[in-house]
Amino acid sequence: MVGRKRRQAFQHLKDRIKMKIDTWSTRLLLQGGKEVFIKAVLQAIPTYTMGCFLLPKSLCEEMEQTIAKFWWQKRHGRREIHWCSSSNLCELKENDGLGYHNLAKFNLAFLAKQGWKLIENLNSLLAQTSKAKSYRNTNFLNSDLGNLPSYTWKSMWAAKGLLLTGLCWRIGNGRDVRIEEDVWVSNAENSHIQ
Repeated sequence: MVGRKRRQAFQHLKDRIKMKIDTWSTRLLLQGGKEVFIKAVLQAIPTYTMGCFLLPKSLCEEMEQTIAKFWWQKRHGRREIHWCSSSNLCELKENDGLGYHNLAKFNLAFLAKQGWKLIENLNSLLAQTSKAKSYRNTNFLNSDLGNLPSYTWKSMWAAKGLLLTGLCWRIGNGRDVRIEEDVWVSNAENSHIQ
C-alpha cells in the first residue's frame, strides 16, 4: 500500500538495482556488456511499478545516478570520473547519447498508456472500476482529480496531460461533437467557434 511516505514505499526498487549491480563484477564486463546489462536488467526492474504508480522524481534521479555510477566505474567500490552527465547518457544514440531511459519520462509514458487503455477499452475491468470510483458521469479525458483520490488514480491522472498533447479525434458519425465547446484549431488564440 502506498501511503504518505512514497519514497520509502518505492525504495525497494533502488535497493534491487544496487543489489543487481553488486552481484555482477565490473571487472568481467566490458562497456558493451555494461550497456546491455543496464538496458536489459537494471532499467527493467522498475517497469512494472511504473505502469501503476507515478514514482517520485527524486527517486528516478537517484536510480539514474546509480546506473550512471555503474556505467563509469572500472573497479568495484572505487570512484571514477564521469565524463558526461547522466542526462547525456539518456540522449538518443543519434544525438551522441547511449539511449538509456529517462526514468521519470518513461514512467509518464507508461501511465499515459494506462490512460489510453481507459479511453479505448471501456469494457475492461480497469476502466469499469476506475469509472465507478473516480469519474462516474464523464470520461477519462474530462475527469477531475476529485476528493481523496487513490494514489493509483492520481498517477494515471498525472499522465492525462501527456495524452492530451498527442491526441486527436475524428468526427465519425458526429454524435459526440459539441460545436461550441470543442477546440477546433489547436494553438490558436481563440480556438472555439463563436
